[in-house]
Amino acid sequence: MAAAKKTAKKTTTRRRPAAKKVAAKSPIRIAAHTVIDTVEANVVDGFKAFRATVDAKDIQAAVEAQRKYAEAALKRTRQSAEKVGGIATTAVKDASQPLVKRVKEVRTRVETNVNEALGRAA
Repeated sequence: MAAAKKTAKKTTTRRRPAAKKVAAKSPIRIAAHTVIDTVEANVVDGFKAFRATVDAKDIQAAVEAQRKYAEAALKRTRQSAEKVGGIATTAVKDASQPLVKRVKEVRTRVETNVNEALGRAA
């Protein structure tokens, strides 16, 4: 008779799912969401303006609906661009801080060495 092979049943220990780490939002992500929110608002308002234009009683009302939309979209886009520009400026400053610190340290050492060398030579 053929011996029956016993196979060991593999058991795994069930782990709890790791708690999601809430990382600080990166400047790139914040800027991207700012742009997305602006574009989304402009598109929604654009469709509202289009409906108002189509439903306008006369050409003046249609032009007024488009004018209001254009002003609002331009203002929203300008504010978004200013916010993204500020985010970019802050990100560059933050990213460059280690380099700025290192350059200052090197500069101080070089100045000290030069002053010592000149002081000895004098």
